[in-house]
Amino acid sequence: MEMAKIPDMTIEEERKFWETHSSVDYLDDMEPVQVELHPRITRPQDLSRRCPVCGHVLYFRHVDHDSADGQVTVHLLEFYCPEGHFRQLATESAKLMRAIDAVLDLRGGTESPPSRLAAPNIGKPELVPA
Repeated sequence: MEMAKIPDMTIEEERKFWETHSSVDYLDDMEPVQVELHPRITRPQDLSRRCPVCGHVLYFRHVDHDSADGQVTVHLLEFYCPEGHFRQLATESAKLMRAIDAVLDLRGGTESPPSRLAAPNIGKPELVPA
């Protein structure tokens, strides 16, 4: 049995294509790839997020952030340095906070405008003095 040939397609078409097709049907059309890891990567932990100040592996925790004058509490994931140098919301948590912030901005014309979200750093990491 002859293997099928992978068609030329855009990235979006390719995403949809592989959702409904198996790579096993296209093995003859694929080439082996040599992957080399950086010499410092010797175990899975070496791929962990690191503090930009001290290089320590970042831990994560769930934190509560209040918004809309305390009417809404959002439970979010935050990465932090155990030495206290750095903390940053996880990507999806930061996106959620920006979306909530945008909705609260739309409500800004009400009698008592909502408070700004209490997230320590929505868009960029926060370096905390040691």
